[in-house]
Amino acid sequence: MSLDELRRHLNDQATEIDLATPAPLAQVQRRARQVRRRRALTGVVTAAACLAVGTTLLTGTPLLDRSEPAKTPTPIQPVRPKPVSDGMPSAPVDPAKGDYVKDGLRYQAVVAGAELQEARIGNGPLSFTWTPTDTQVDFRIFCTLPGNRSAGDVAAVVLRLNKKVISSQACGEVSDPLPGERFGAILHQSLRVGRPLQLTATVVDGNNRPVEAPGLTVGAAVYTIAETTSLGAFGYIELPTFAQLHGRLYRLDDSTAIETTTDALDTGVSADGPAFEPYFVVAGINGGGLSHSLELAGTPGGRSYQFNPADGPGSGFYFAPVRPQAAGPVYFRQTGRLVVSGELFLGIYIPAE
Repeated sequence: MSLDELRRHLNDQATEIDLATPAPLAQVQRRARQVRRRRALTGVVTAAACLAVGTTLLTGTPLLDRSEPAKTPTPIQPVRPKPVSDGMPSAPVDPAKGDYVKDGLRYQAVVAGAELQEARIGNGPLSFTWTPTDTQVDFRIFCTLPGNRSAGDVAAVVLRLNKKVISSQACGEVSDPLPGERFGAILHQSLRVGRPLQLTATVVDGNNRPVEAPGLTVGAAVYTIAETTSLGAFGYIELPTFAQLHGRLYRLDDSTAIETTTDALDTGVSADGPAFEPYFVVAGINGGGLSHSLELAGTPGGRSYQFNPADGPGSGFYFAPVRPQAAGPVYFRQTGRLVVSGELFLGIYIPAE
């Protein structure tokens, strides 16, 4: 009760009291004490509330939290450079169970019918144990020297099986997101299913010295081969009947091989390219025991290649994508004064659809 209410109450009581009767002093005093206690209690509560507000403002604790709930930080994923555009059509490739993925690069579990057995990707020499699950296999290797436009002339990755060189591949400037598309040497030797073997992949220069460079990426994979087509007089060279490039399926349309001799001064093979449709060329040499130079002509920006020696088939597989152009022959021939023995081979792949 407030003081004004008390006055009104007393005034009402006074009108009911006889003037001759003494005023109710004790009652007035009791009411006064009650009012004082209420005022004191109200002051304490108000002071406590003010202190709480002041403390809240000083400590920085919000009176009412309207902020959004904290979100878990999203880890930054490594970004891989996209391959230099070669003008070839592409198609999306969905991830699949059994893919080997590292740093944005993916060896697919299945590529044009070929099935992945084992794969590794790293930033230097690779060494791992592979236990064959099938004896008909091929090896798909790559290496990348980012930003080096002459990477193919500077370094190559060499693959060894139990210390024996079986294939090599020149390095590129950028990494292919799907390195399993670039098929390689098909091994013709007795393998035993379930018997562990050691695979090593090293990057070397033209003098066979190890190469180390920032951003170097190396990959090696073993695939069980699918349907193949045999080339050459002895059928020792085999190319996949179907292949994949940039996610699109291609088929082997034309292929040829010729055995070279040390007496030949100009030996080469050729095949006719299709008219006004994209295709790619695969070329290499089988059985060459020495370093040698070869030239691919008839494709846009035809160039020369330096092949490193290897004991296995295809001591160098080279892919040359060709944009739609007028029909014409594609040549693959040896150049220079040194001619080595072996078999030159050439294959042309056109869209399967």
